[in-house]
Amino acid sequence: MGIIVQKFGGTSVGSIERIQNAARRVIKEADQGNQVVVVVSAMGKTTDDLVSLASQLSAQPSKREMDMLLSTGEQVTIALLSMALQAEGKNAVSLTGWQAGIETEDRPSNARILNIDTSRIVGLLDKENIVIVAGFQGMVEKTREITTLGRGGSDTTAVALAAALGADRCDIYTDVTGVFTTDPRVVASARKIPSISYDEMLEMANLGAGVLHPRAVEFAKNFQVKLEVRSSLAEERGTLVEEEATMEQNLMVRGLAFEGNITKITVANLPNGIETLSSLFSTLADNGINVDIIIQNVVNESTTNISFSIDSSVLGETQDVLAACQQELGFESIITEGGLAKVSIVGSGMISNPGVAAKMFKGLSQKGIMIKMVSTSEIKVSTVVSQADMVKAVETLHDVFELDVRQPAHQL
Repeated sequence: MGIIVQKFGGTSVGSIERIQNAARRVIKEADQGNQVVVVVSAMGKTTDDLVSLASQLSAQPSKREMDMLLSTGEQVTIALLSMALQAEGKNAVSLTGWQAGIETEDRPSNARILNIDTSRIVGLLDKENIVIVAGFQGMVEKTREITTLGRGGSDTTAVALAAALGADRCDIYTDVTGVFTTDPRVVASARKIPSISYDEMLEMANLGAGVLHPRAVEFAKNFQVKLEVRSSLAEERGTLVEEEATMEQNLMVRGLAFEGNITKITVANLPNGIETLSSLFSTLADNGINVDIIIQNVVNESTTNISFSIDSSVLGETQDVLAACQQELGFESIITEGGLAKVSIVGSGMISNPGVAAKMFKGLSQKGIMIKMVSTSEIKVSTVVSQADMVKAVETLHDVFELDVRQPAHQL
């Protein structure tokens, strides 16, 4: 009937029993007459365990060797799932990322997919095989080096394959039943969203919602891949990610995203020139450092302070880069503040509903939560708060915007 891509995350293949359960899902799709390509992550906490092993040997292990190490996790899963399918009488072939034709840029540990040569996969499908592909990995065509796509990259592998194969659908199987208004492990009243737009999902993914990898959503939007987030354990529909989500009345905010481990860095007393911002952030970008919320505070006509947020895991690297270029950039000092978190509201309804930010700030202030930084776009407002206040902020905003209440759909 068509090509279906299925992706199973680490918890969905975390044991032999769960691998067998995933195999039953795959067989059910294949028995409906579809050609099936399956993308899998490493089993359970395998990737974390491999990272831990590396950290026992080196505080800063080579990114190339980390790619070599971490890519082995998915290879275990593809072989086991293929065996499980074969045990049920199905023809199944496992492929690593490079065997599947996934070509990436030459950037260890966080490479982007450049091209997918689908000829081998198509050939195997035409011979009535179920194809199992290792997620999270690819290869640099020129050097034949193995690369990985960054944490969560198996989502990206699945959606990119769906796009390249012209698949009818891409199902992302995970340990939750869909995309929720916020993490149900943090807010018990969080509810599943039946559908969400690509833009809203992309914002939520970028802002810390771990259910989908941001690059996967980018691929889905750019190539109009029909995407559904579903549970690998429960027999129920999940959340559709599509161009225009089902409209709900009075729903200015669709969901909440949050992430901890944030550090605020202030570069103090920079020369206040036309190229100040360009020079500073070009230097950081050239060294592969991603910055998030940016605030400029002009001290006087000749100097300015620039504050920005980063993931705390790259604090040391960021400090080293800034220290190395202090004389060139001409700033006086670096001030850091750790122990922070980012809490964000997301919803396309914000565009036509003024006062959403004011409602957010009022709700936080009434709970005594200090806002340290703010960033906005047409469909999101992000605030940086103390990590100690993160959960309270999420619970407060979930109540303020009544996200626990399902609104009836508009009649169009």
